[in-house]
Amino acid sequence: MTHPGWWTLLLCGVLVISGARGQAAAPTNFFPVLIHAPGDDARAQLLGAVADGRWLTVAQTAPRLKGQERYLRRTLGGRPVPVVGKTARSYGEPCTDAYEVPVNPGTASNQFQVFTVAALKSQPRPVTALPTGNETYRQIVRAELIKRGIPDPQVQLVGLTRTDLDGDGTQEVILEATHYADRDGIYPPTIGQPGDYSIVLLRHVVRGQVLTVTLGADIAPQTPVGPEDNMSTRPLANVIRLAGAADLNGDGRMELILFGAYYEGSSFAVNEWTPARGLTPTPLETGCGV
Repeated sequence: MTHPGWWTLLLCGVLVISGARGQAAAPTNFFPVLIHAPGDDARAQLLGAVADGRWLTVAQTAPRLKGQERYLRRTLGGRPVPVVGKTARSYGEPCTDAYEVPVNPGTASNQFQVFTVAALKSQPRPVTALPTGNETYRQIVRAELIKRGIPDPQVQLVGLTRTDLDGDGTQEVILEATHYADRDGIYPPTIGQPGDYSIVLLRHVVRGQVLTVTLGADIAPQTPVGPEDNMSTRPLANVIRLAGAADLNGDGRMELILFGAYYEGSSFAVNEWTPARGLTPTPLETGCGV
């Protein structure tokens, strides 16, 4: 069974970029969005679309894809690569409301990838991937984890992304850090051990003051919440990552795409972000889990 909204409880927001210019019969203001997670097979997932300034869900978008849509594929901080998409088809049980879109060339990658069309200027400002060895950002994450109850955290930065999301001339930085004693690739173990965590922070400037806000966090308690180390006494472990940053609706502001995963499921969700309102969910989301 799919859980189309479970990740919104774990993530404060996320957004993804994508758009597609279809065949001649397709409207020019129809911009579908595709997404791909590290380690997945050669099929991208449909995340939704924007048409006439409106967000469209996966279910609303899938029948409108004609095949041969031309996308630009981007990783965070990477250069665009042109690909051609086919029609969308359901993954089937237990994920009937999630859709795959095969693309050519294929999507094999160890990074998140977002697909948009050239007609949509989805990156109005540069998106830069920074080295994860930055000690200043490690200390910022460390301080946040200590505040959240891990007295001596093992800080593992897995992503640093810098961009001007809202076009105000100042740069935001998104920090991703994850540590699990036992995990398989991008997916976390079933439960978190004491001191395990996954967290995404955003640093931005308001009236000259640097502020840090949390986009998503999953923190395993430092001590067991019950006498036995099993799923009845500890919460499921969840990984939270930034999958993309792009302007999906052409308003000049870039949305954030967040990825969430537990041991037998994953999801993507797109959110708008402004310094005043923070994250605002959009209907663009997809996921599959049991």
